[in-house]
Amino acid sequence: MPRTRQTIAVAGVGDLGKYICEELLTSSDFSVIVLSRVVHASLLAACQKSHTCKRLIPSEWIGDSETYPLKPDYYASTRDPFRKILRAQDEVEWTLFNPGWLADYFLPRGKTYISPIPDKFPVDPNGWRACIRGSGEEMQSWTCGREIGRAVVELCRAEEWVSGNLTSAADTIPLWHIENVTYVAGEWSTFNTAVKVMESHYGTFQLYYLNIVTGWLLPITHKPVEDIQFSLEMHTNNGDDDFEALELAQVEEMMIMGYMACPKEKTMRQQQKYFADLKSSDLEQLLTYADGVDFV
Repeated sequence: MPRTRQTIAVAGVGDLGKYICEELLTSSDFSVIVLSRVVHASLLAACQKSHTCKRLIPSEWIGDSETYPLKPDYYASTRDPFRKILRAQDEVEWTLFNPGWLADYFLPRGKTYISPIPDKFPVDPNGWRACIRGSGEEMQSWTCGREIGRAVVELCRAEEWVSGNLTSAADTIPLWHIENVTYVAGEWSTFNTAVKVMESHYGTFQLYYLNIVTGWLLPITHKPVEDIQFSLEMHTNNGDDDFEALELAQVEEMMIMGYMACPKEKTMRQQQKYFADLKSSDLEQLLTYADGVDFV
């Protein structure tokens, strides 16, 4: 029996949302509606009033939000209040979708929809420099935007959501099956290893084509843990007068504490459950693929 075509509404399409929309549109299982940016509470209220819209993936896109739910610190005001609203209701099924870092930050400008953030992300492929926070050996995880989009499509196809309107014998309590946090990861690695991969990949490329004898090494600087902690305390105590500096300090804390690493055991279990047919790329595979295409 053919599956009923679902309609997916995507609200506030940013860089990552473009990948999600493109991958949804490649599937015959879905129709896509793009909405202007709306606040989460309004979107949830619309779902609650609807007879057919009963599933929601809020904007999260972070790392291990179960172990560190209030990291970065600004999530305490921007994400946690809505999470509490979601937990307090049982009319709409939901999951927080977390991919770790976007691996697209390692790609040159023009190869991806994802805008570069050279002042925040440790590796800047366009300026060809790196600023390693902490030791650089802290575990991280990352996933490329295209594969995140494909994973969202697979999650929308998951049997737990497709047949998630089942009710109890009393016909009053929805039997939701999807987990409230879903993870994907293309790779677990460190920023020190990532720098070596970048140097090896693009170094060989430059040596071969330019016929130079010097290595193509990333100029690397380091920011010690003590400096990050000092900056975090200073800007926190100063309030929100310099929000950009405070946000940077909070993101740097994520790096040195490994908050962006998706929990490996749960991520691998969900990989087999929801995304078994999807290919996940590590950094070297992503760079190699990007070399052969105009756009990832």
